[in-house]
Amino acid sequence: MPDMTQYLSFLGVAAMAMVVPGPDTLVVLRTALGGGARAGVWAAAGSAVGLLAWGAAAVIGLTTLLTVSPTAFAAVKLAGAAYLGFLGVQALRAGAVTTGDALQGAAFRRGLFSDLANVKVGLFWTALAPQFLTGGPGAAMVVSAAVLAFAWLSAYALLAGRLRHVVGGRAVNVVTGVTMVSLAVLLAL
Repeated sequence: MPDMTQYLSFLGVAAMAMVVPGPDTLVVLRTALGGGARAGVWAAAGSAVGLLAWGAAAVIGLTTLLTVSPTAFAAVKLAGAAYLGFLGVQALRAGAVTTGDALQGAAFRRGLFSDLANVKVGLFWTALAPQFLTGGPGAAMVVSAAVLAFAWLSAYALLAGRLRHVVGGRAVNVVTGVTMVSLAVLLAL
């Protein structure tokens, strides 16, 4: 087991990073508002698996490549911007929420790819997490962070699922689409 102080410090930092809404939060909210709480939870599960992948890459040292190679970092950043832009345009084109958003596999993939292309997650694992992962078994910390992310994003999904009949589908798609496209442009620049 990792040192308990180190472990709790890591969880505190991870929790603070998760509280700041980002692309994963938008994907989970849009998915839950469009397809219901279950679809939103599947998107949250995809995001958590993406977080596991980033964390595993940090534990074995692969994320170091992003810190030493400006080209690799730029590639991940631009891929993230492109995916966010794609999701934003998809939301804007949807007009009204469709039942296609409720497909669990599609929701899971949307959450997974959103997390894998999320530079915020990459920066967390490359810049902040290594100082915690070097002193003990990083696997326990990575799994804990993924469980924490899943719980946090699932709470958003459950809340959004309850609100989906109150909030208009068109408004959700427009706001989400504009936000994602704006984030994609900012990220690309």
